[in-house]
Amino acid sequence: MLYLFPFPSSIINVMKPTSAAHTKTVHNTLDSPPESTGGIGAIDTTNVMCFHTTISVVDVHFHSCYQIVVSTQSTFDSEIGGKKYKGLHGFIIDKYTRHSCSAPQGTFLVYYVESKSFLGRQLKSVLIDKNFLNIEAVLSRKQIAEFGERFSQDLHPAQLKIQSDILLSEIFKGLIRPVTSEVTDARILQATTYIHDHLNETITLEAVACHIHLSPDRTRHLFLEQLEVPFSQYILWKRIKAVLTAAIVDKEKLFDASLKYGFTDQSHFNRFFKRMFGISAKVILKNSRFIQFIYPEM
Repeated sequence: MLYLFPFPSSIINVMKPTSAAHTKTVHNTLDSPPESTGGIGAIDTTNVMCFHTTISVVDVHFHSCYQIVVSTQSTFDSEIGGKKYKGLHGFIIDKYTRHSCSAPQGTFLVYYVESKSFLGRQLKSVLIDKNFLNIEAVLSRKQIAEFGERFSQDLHPAQLKIQSDILLSEIFKGLIRPVTSEVTDARILQATTYIHDHLNETITLEAVACHIHLSPDRTRHLFLEQLEVPFSQYILWKRIKAVLTAAIVDKEKLFDASLKYGFTDQSHFNRFFKRMFGISAKVILKNSRFIQFIYPEM
Protein backbone atom coordinates (compact mmCIF):
# COMPACT_ATOMS: atom_id res chain seq x y z
CA MET A 1 0.00 0.00 0.00
CA LEU A 2 1.29 3.46 -0.84
CA TYR A 3 0.65 6.86 0.67
CA LEU A 4 0.50 10.43 -0.57
CA PHE A 5 0.86 13.82 1.05
CA PRO A 6 -1.32 16.22 -0.94
CA PHE A 7 1.08 18.55 -2.71
CA PRO A 8 1.92 19.22 -6.36
CA SER A 9 2.55 16.03 -8.33
CA SER A 10 5.91 17.23 -9.61
CA ILE A 11 7.38 16.90 -6.13
CA ILE A 12 5.73 13.71 -4.90
CA ASN A 13 7.93 11.04 -3.33
CA VAL A 14 6.46 7.56 -3.20
CA MET A 15 6.77 4.86 -0.56
CA LYS A 16 7.42 1.30 -1.67
CA PRO A 17 4.53 -1.16 -1.29
CA THR A 18 4.50 -3.10 1.94
CA SER A 19 2.91 -6.38 2.84
CA ALA A 20 0.95 -7.23 5.97
CA ALA A 21 2.94 -10.47 6.02
CA HIS A 22 6.05 -8.48 6.85
CA THR A 23 4.48 -6.49 9.68
CA LYS A 24 6.65 -6.43 12.80
CA THR A 25 5.64 -6.05 16.41
CA VAL A 26 6.77 -3.19 18.63
CA HIS A 27 6.03 -2.80 22.36
CA ASN A 28 4.47 -6.31 22.26
CA THR A 29 1.65 -5.19 19.96
CA LEU A 30 1.02 -2.51 17.37
CA ASP A 31 -2.65 -2.54 18.28
CA SER A 32 -2.21 -0.77 21.62
CA PRO A 33 -0.63 2.54 22.70
CA PRO A 34 2.98 2.93 23.88
CA GLU A 35 3.48 2.63 27.64
CA SER A 36 3.98 6.38 27.99
CA THR A 37 0.47 7.19 26.79
CA GLY A 38 -1.16 6.02 29.98
CA GLY A 39 -4.22 4.92 28.02
CA ILE A 40 -6.43 7.02 25.77
CA GLY A 41 -10.08 7.54 25.12
CA ALA A 42 -11.79 7.37 21.76
CA ILE A 43 -11.48 10.43 19.56
CA ASP A 44 -14.08 11.49 17.03
CA THR A 45 -12.44 11.78 13.58
CA THR A 46 -15.64 12.69 11.74
CA ASN A 47 -14.17 16.07 10.82
CA VAL A 48 -10.58 14.94 10.27
CA MET A 49 -8.78 13.92 7.09
CA CYS A 50 -5.37 12.26 7.31
CA PHE A 51 -2.59 11.06 5.00
CA HIS A 52 0.60 9.13 5.71
CA THR A 53 3.43 10.05 3.38
CA THR A 54 7.02 10.44 2.39
CA ILE A 55 8.01 14.00 1.62
CA SER A 56 10.81 15.99 -0.01
CA VAL A 57 9.47 19.50 -0.63
CA VAL A 58 6.08 21.14 -0.20
CA ASP A 59 5.63 24.48 -1.94
CA VAL A 60 4.09 27.49 -0.21
CA HIS A 61 0.36 27.00 0.32
CA PHE A 62 -2.43 27.52 2.86
CA HIS A 63 -5.81 25.97 3.66
CA SER A 64 -9.07 26.93 5.34
CA CYS A 65 -8.83 24.17 7.95
CA TYR A 66 -6.29 23.51 10.69
CA GLN A 67 -3.36 21.24 9.86
CA ILE A 68 -1.28 19.00 12.11
CA VAL A 69 1.98 17.58 10.74
CA VAL A 70 4.09 15.08 12.69
CA SER A 71 7.36 13.63 11.43
CA THR A 72 7.65 9.94 12.25
CA GLN A 73 11.24 9.78 11.08
CA SER A 74 13.57 12.74 10.52
CA THR A 75 13.07 16.44 11.21
CA PHE A 76 12.15 18.98 8.56
CA ASP A 77 12.54 22.68 7.88
CA SER A 78 9.64 25.03 7.29
CA GLU A 79 8.82 28.59 6.38
CA ILE A 80 5.71 29.74 8.24
CA GLY A 81 4.23 33.17 7.82
CA GLY A 82 7.46 34.39 6.23
CA LYS A 83 9.73 33.10 9.03
CA LYS A 84 12.10 30.13 8.69
CA TYR A 85 12.27 27.29 11.20
CA LYS A 86 14.73 24.39 11.18
CA GLY A 87 14.73 20.94 12.75
CA LEU A 88 10.99 20.63 13.40
CA HIS A 89 9.42 17.35 14.47
CA GLY A 90 6.01 18.72 13.60
CA PHE A 91 3.56 21.56 14.05
CA ILE A 92 -0.04 22.60 14.41
CA ILE A 93 -0.75 25.41 11.98
CA ASP A 94 -3.56 27.93 11.88
CA LYS A 95 -5.90 28.16 8.92
CA TYR A 96 -4.96 30.59 6.12
CA THR A 97 -1.32 30.65 7.27
CA ARG A 98 1.04 30.43 4.31
CA HIS A 99 3.75 27.82 4.82
CA SER A 100 6.14 25.46 3.07
CA CYS A 101 8.12 22.41 4.22
CA SER A 102 11.28 20.64 3.13
CA ALA A 103 13.20 17.55 4.22
CA PRO A 104 15.75 15.30 2.53
CA GLN A 105 13.70 12.25 3.47
CA GLY A 106 11.21 11.02 6.05
CA THR A 107 7.69 9.84 6.72
CA PHE A 108 4.94 12.11 8.01
CA LEU A 109 1.40 12.03 9.32
CA VAL A 110 -0.66 14.96 8.09
CA TYR A 111 -4.05 15.70 9.63
CA TYR A 112 -6.59 18.24 8.38
CA VAL A 113 -9.11 19.33 11.03
CA GLU A 114 -12.27 21.14 10.01
CA SER A 115 -12.08 24.59 11.59
CA LYS A 116 -15.64 24.73 12.94
CA SER A 117 -15.64 21.21 14.39
CA PHE A 118 -15.23 20.30 18.06
CA LEU A 119 -11.53 19.51 17.57
CA GLY A 120 -11.10 22.59 15.42
CA ARG A 121 -12.43 24.78 18.20
CA GLN A 122 -9.96 23.22 20.61
CA LEU A 123 -7.11 24.07 18.24
CA LYS A 124 -8.40 27.62 17.90
CA SER A 125 -8.45 28.05 21.69
CA VAL A 126 -4.85 26.85 21.93
CA LEU A 127 -3.42 28.82 19.02
CA ILE A 128 -5.17 32.06 20.03
CA ASP A 129 -2.95 34.73 18.40
CA LYS A 130 -0.23 32.33 17.19
CA ASN A 131 -0.07 31.17 13.59
CA PHE A 132 1.48 27.85 14.56
CA LEU A 133 2.49 25.71 17.53
CA ASN A 134 5.60 23.52 17.63
CA ILE A 135 4.55 19.91 18.20
CA GLU A 136 7.16 19.68 20.97
CA ALA A 137 4.94 21.99 23.02
CA VAL A 138 2.41 19.15 23.02
CA LEU A 139 4.37 15.88 22.74
CA SER A 140 7.60 15.07 24.55
CA ARG A 141 10.63 13.96 22.56
CA LYS A 142 10.23 10.55 24.19
CA GLN A 143 6.68 10.28 22.85
CA ILE A 144 7.79 11.42 19.39
CA ALA A 145 10.59 8.82 19.42
CA GLU A 146 8.17 6.07 20.51
CA PHE A 147 5.74 6.88 17.73
CA GLY A 148 8.61 7.14 15.29
CA GLU A 149 9.67 3.61 16.22
CA ARG A 150 6.18 2.34 15.64
CA PHE A 151 5.71 4.05 12.30
CA SER A 152 9.08 2.78 11.11
CA GLN A 153 7.54 -0.69 10.89
CA ASP A 154 5.73 -2.10 7.86
CA LEU A 155 2.26 -1.36 9.17
CA HIS A 156 -0.75 -2.81 7.43
CA PRO A 157 -3.70 -0.38 6.99
CA ALA A 158 -5.56 -1.41 10.17
CA GLN A 159 -2.45 -0.91 12.30
CA LEU A 160 -1.70 2.40 10.59
CA LYS A 161 -5.21 3.58 11.44
CA ILE A 162 -4.82 2.53 15.09
CA GLN A 163 -1.49 4.29 15.46
CA SER A 164 -2.86 7.43 13.78
CA ASP A 165 -5.78 7.41 16.23
CA ILE A 166 -3.40 7.06 19.16
CA LEU A 167 -1.13 9.86 17.99
CA LEU A 168 -4.03 12.25 17.37
CA SER A 169 -5.48 11.46 20.79
CA GLU A 170 -2.13 12.09 22.46
CA ILE A 171 -1.85 15.44 20.71
CA PHE A 172 -5.23 16.57 21.98
CA LYS A 173 -4.55 15.20 25.46
CA GLY A 174 -1.50 17.45 25.50
CA LEU A 175 -3.53 20.44 24.38
CA ILE A 176 -6.76 20.47 26.35
CA ARG A 177 -9.19 18.11 28.10
CA PRO A 178 -11.49 16.40 27.46
CA VAL A 179 -10.41 15.14 24.03
CA THR A 180 -13.80 13.75 23.13
CA SER A 181 -17.06 15.55 22.49
CA GLU A 182 -20.06 14.64 24.60
CA VAL A 183 -22.92 13.98 22.20
CA THR A 184 -25.81 13.24 24.54
CA ASP A 185 -28.89 14.16 22.52
CA ALA A 186 -30.24 11.13 20.66
CA ARG A 187 -31.77 13.45 18.07
CA ILE A 188 -28.38 14.60 16.79
CA LEU A 189 -27.40 10.97 16.33
CA GLN A 190 -30.60 10.40 14.37
CA ALA A 191 -29.85 13.50 12.28
CA THR A 192 -26.28 12.48 11.42
CA THR A 193 -27.43 8.95 10.55
CA TYR A 194 -30.07 10.44 8.26
CA ILE A 195 -27.46 12.62 6.56
CA HIS A 196 -25.11 9.67 6.09
CA ASP A 197 -27.89 7.61 4.52
CA HIS A 198 -28.97 10.40 2.15
CA LEU A 199 -25.67 11.96 1.05
CA ASN A 200 -26.42 11.18 -2.58
CA GLU A 201 -29.73 13.03 -2.35
CA THR A 202 -30.75 16.63 -1.74
CA ILE A 203 -30.54 17.27 2.00
CA THR A 204 -32.29 20.28 3.46
CA LEU A 205 -32.39 21.57 7.00
CA GLU A 206 -36.16 21.24 6.86
CA ALA A 207 -35.99 17.55 5.90
CA VAL A 208 -33.57 16.73 8.71
CA ALA A 209 -35.66 18.75 11.16
CA CYS A 210 -38.77 16.85 10.14
CA HIS A 211 -36.96 13.54 10.57
CA ILE A 212 -36.01 14.31 14.17
CA HIS A 213 -39.31 16.11 14.94
CA LEU A 214 -37.84 19.55 15.60
CA SER A 215 -38.19 22.96 13.99
CA PRO A 216 -35.47 24.01 11.50
CA ASP A 217 -34.20 26.68 13.88
CA ARG A 218 -33.96 24.22 16.77
CA THR A 219 -32.19 21.69 14.50
CA ARG A 220 -29.66 24.31 13.39
CA HIS A 221 -29.01 25.17 17.03
CA LEU A 222 -28.69 21.48 17.92
CA PHE A 223 -25.84 21.02 15.42
CA LEU A 224 -23.97 23.98 16.88
CA GLU A 225 -24.67 22.86 20.43
CA GLN A 226 -23.87 19.17 20.06
CA LEU A 227 -21.34 19.03 17.20
CA GLU A 228 -20.03 22.62 17.36
CA VAL A 229 -20.23 22.87 13.58
CA PRO A 230 -22.85 24.58 11.39
CA PHE A 231 -25.36 22.29 9.69
CA SER A 232 -24.26 23.23 6.15
CA GLN A 233 -20.56 22.85 6.97
CA TYR A 234 -21.13 19.39 8.44
CA ILE A 235 -22.83 18.23 5.25
CA LEU A 236 -20.14 19.81 3.04
CA TRP A 237 -17.37 17.96 4.88
CA LYS A 238 -19.27 14.66 4.61
CA ARG A 239 -19.92 15.17 0.90
CA ILE A 240 -16.27 15.96 0.13
CA LYS A 241 -15.15 12.76 1.86
CA ALA A 242 -17.85 10.77 0.06
CA VAL A 243 -16.70 12.08 -3.34
CA LEU A 244 -13.09 11.14 -2.59
CA THR A 245 -14.12 7.68 -1.41
CA ALA A 246 -16.16 7.08 -4.56
CA ALA A 247 -13.40 8.35 -6.85
CA ILE A 248 -10.49 6.54 -5.21
CA VAL A 249 -11.98 3.34 -3.79
CA ASP A 250 -14.88 2.74 -6.16
CA LYS A 251 -12.97 4.14 -9.16
CA GLU A 252 -15.83 6.42 -10.17
CA LYS A 253 -15.08 9.40 -12.37
CA LEU A 254 -14.70 12.60 -10.36
CA PHE A 255 -17.41 14.25 -12.45
CA ASP A 256 -19.89 11.46 -11.69
CA ALA A 257 -18.96 11.31 -8.00
CA SER A 258 -19.34 15.07 -7.65
CA LEU A 259 -22.84 14.98 -9.10
CA LYS A 260 -23.75 11.91 -7.06
CA TYR A 261 -22.97 13.63 -3.77
CA GLY A 262 -24.62 16.97 -4.29
CA PHE A 263 -22.18 19.20 -6.17
CA THR A 264 -23.43 20.89 -9.32
CA ASP A 265 -20.39 19.71 -11.30
CA GLN A 266 -16.73 18.78 -10.96
CA SER A 267 -15.60 22.41 -10.91
CA HIS A 268 -18.00 23.11 -8.04
CA PHE A 269 -16.41 20.26 -6.06
CA ASN A 270 -12.88 21.36 -6.94
CA ARG A 271 -13.51 24.91 -5.71
CA PHE A 272 -14.73 23.74 -2.31
CA PHE A 273 -11.95 21.16 -1.99
CA LYS A 274 -9.15 23.59 -2.82
CA ARG A 275 -10.61 26.27 -0.56
CA MET A 276 -10.68 23.81 2.34
CA PHE A 277 -7.39 21.93 1.82
CA GLY A 278 -5.20 24.27 -0.22
CA ILE A 279 -4.58 21.72 -2.96
CA SER A 280 -6.50 20.65 -6.05
CA ALA A 281 -8.44 17.40 -5.88
CA LYS A 282 -7.17 16.69 -9.39
CA VAL A 283 -3.61 16.45 -8.05
CA ILE A 284 -4.66 13.81 -5.54
CA LEU A 285 -6.79 11.82 -7.94
CA LYS A 286 -4.17 11.99 -10.69
CA ASN A 287 -1.93 10.09 -8.27
CA SER A 288 -4.66 7.95 -6.73
CA ARG A 289 -2.63 4.77 -6.99
CA PHE A 290 -0.34 6.28 -4.35
CA ILE A 291 -3.12 7.19 -1.91
CA GLN A 292 -4.45 5.55 1.17
CA PHE A 293 -6.70 7.64 3.35
CA ILE A 294 -6.49 7.01 7.07
CA TYR A 295 -9.43 9.36 7.55
CA PRO A 296 -11.93 9.20 5.94
CA GLU A 297 -12.00 5.49 6.65
CA MET A 298 -12.35 3.44 3.52
